[in-house]
Amino acid sequence: MRYLSHYQEYPIFEPAEGGYYYAGNQVVESERMSKRKCRREFEKIWKECQKENEEDGFEENADWLAVGRDGVHPWIRFNDNYICKESCYVGKGESYAIERKRGSQTMGRQPYC
Repeated sequence: MRYLSHYQEYPIFEPAEGGYYYAGNQVVESERMSKRKCRREFEKIWKECQKENEEDGFEENADWLAVGRDGVHPWIRFNDNYICKESCYVGKGESYAIERKRGSQTMGRQPYC
């Protein structure tokens, strides 16, 4: 059994060194399902992400200068189990992942050392 999880970033303020923000990651929704069903659902999500990329004007080889200028990032697929969309702003990204342990990519506040 695997989990198909949807993660969303959120901003975390660190007051050290004058203050800065970094991104935390939390599970928005997660569903446990069989390996095959998980793969089918993941492929459906990837097709929706590709449609969204086409609507935003991205092709197979994105122009990263335009991404930096416009601030709209494409959905990117890493390996067979991770899709993410980054953002110019801290805490605005999101991702989908197939994972064995629910919430394995959750990341919260980290102490400043």
